[in-house]
Amino acid sequence: MAKYVLSLCILLLVGCATYQGLSRLSSLESTSKAYEKAMRWGEYQLASSFIKTQETDGQSLDLKKLENIKITSYKPIEKNTSEDKLQAHQTVEIKYYNTDYLIEKTLIDKQLWEYDPKQKAWYLQSALPDFK
Repeated sequence: MAKYVLSLCILLLVGCATYQGLSRLSSLESTSKAYEKAMRWGEYQLASSFIKTQETDGQSLDLKKLENIKITSYKPIEKNTSEDKLQAHQTVEIKYYNTDYLIEKTLIDKQLWEYDPKQKAWYLQSALPDFK
């Protein structure tokens, strides 16, 4: 009887961990879709709110320089998550143009997402893409 109770406890623990991992992945999917939508619509202030605030040598994000950037395509290429589902690496191909020059360019954006268990939310650890 004790064997069955122990087996049941182990199954419950594994099941809870699996559910928690799936829940985090679902949350990552919806967060990265919201970020993509903000980027595609040129809502860079909103997109920057997905970045976990860090002190980066005193520099603040200059959103003014992004006013003329229009994204024409945002295509996720690859997404990998860590085993514990607390980190994710995503590679995205972004096509864009500057309204001053009207020349479409392509860049590859390598994103690092981290899950904050206290806030139960995903945050981007990398910066907004550098549109040159």
